Amino acid sequence: MRETMKFDQSSALCYVFTYKEGLLSGLGHDLRITVASFTVDVAEDAGSIRARFDAGSLRVDCAMREGEARPGVLKADDKKEIDETIIRKVLETDLYHDIVMVSSSVTREDSSYKIEADLTLHGRTRQISLSVRKEESRYVADIWLHLPDFGIRPFSALFGMIRIKPDILVRVMIPDDAGEKGFSL
Repeated sequence: MRETMKFDQSSALCYVFTYKEGLLSGLGHDLRITVASFTVDVAEDAGSIRARFDAGSLRVDCAMREGEARPGVLKADDKKEIDETIIRKVLETDLYHDIVMVSSSVTREDSSYKIEADLTLHGRTRQISLSVRKEESRYVADIWLHLPDFGIRPFSALFGMIRIKPDILVRVMIPDDAGEKGFSL
């Protein structure tokens, strides 16, 4: 029987980064959003990976500026309003609750891994490719997603004068507990 390492929000991190654009983009904020409920299962031989993310668990963590976290810039009411917009209007979680990624291949490339996978988001499944790299005591995967590929219209306000870019970055960070348990990613 194939053993798996299981990770979730208590042992790993998952962030979504959004970026603003538009004529009045100076009034908006780039955001770091935390995925508060997810699971990642990695097969013992790292031959397969399956992940599930609860789309309704996305919560604004903080504003970002030039790649730096800006805690305290957003008020609690602002965060709540953004969270509700993401959940109801952007991701439509009443219809599309789970985001699921299932690998079709995992290949080691020097000190990193290349993963080919099917990602189901907002009711659409697309093939994606991503790299996983080792950083200190964790593995980090960065995945750029083009929201319109999944039928998602990026948020806009003030008649499009402030809007979210259609490309977002999803970053998953998993601790390297694997070495002590005989696993390897």
